[in-house]
Amino acid sequence: MIKWLSYGLEDMSAMDLYKVAYERIETFVVAQKRIYQEIDDIDPVARHILGYQDGELVAYARVFMDGDHVTFGRVLTAPEHRGEGLGRQLMAQIEAEIKRSFPGEPISIEAQVDKQHFYEKFGYQVEGDMFLFNSTPHLQMVKAALV
Repeated sequence: MIKWLSYGLEDMSAMDLYKVAYERIETFVVAQKRIYQEIDDIDPVARHILGYQDGELVAYARVFMDGDHVTFGRVLTAPEHRGEGLGRQLMAQIEAEIKRSFPGEPISIEAQVDKQHFYEKFGYQVEGDMFLFNSTPHLQMVKAALV
């Protein structure tokens, strides 16, 4: 069973922060072979969603306002837990956090191209053309506000 937590950065323990940083760097820098500043200025203002199973961080995302819309990113499941349905559970947690913290705000995300069909299952639609973000092809995807 997954234990879901939602924090502001200031409320995270040092160990939570370590586990998040480790998984994010492993997923988005090492595994995807991208060199960029993974820990950034968004982290202090974002809501961080952590999914723990038996004391192990198995899923993570961050949610935050970006101008006139809410967005989320750094969506990940630990490699050894992929294919277990954690992505769907994480999306439920992300959208619950959006309803709780950002009700009525439209949603716009920058999704990696290979994740397009995953997000479409949750009602996100492509808007515009593919673009590169940190050397990886992305698509802008949007969804109406959640209330």
